[in-house]
Amino acid sequence: MTTLIWQKSSYSEAASSCIYLAASPTWQKSSFSGEGDACLYLANAPAEAIHLRESDAPDVIVTTTPARLRPLISAIKAGTLTQAPAQTTP
Repeated sequence: MTTLIWQKSSYSEAASSCIYLAASPTWQKSSFSGEGDACLYLANAPAEAIHLRESDAPDVIVTTTPARLRPLISAIKAGTLTQAPAQTTP
């Protein structure tokens, strides 16, 4: 299921009877994704947010901000990102 982005119509007044328009996000394949099935897609979202999804699970959408995404991308580029230890259940 794709998340819809709702935007108030510019023709609506401040009253409670407003018209909202919905549009699906425009997904862009990351320039770091190679050929094949393992691709990362990004889309802009309202309120300075970014949606992320993988091609093998397109219905799973993660939403973050540019400020939170920047350190992750920097760590990936620098090769300093480490894998979290596997979680075990008691």
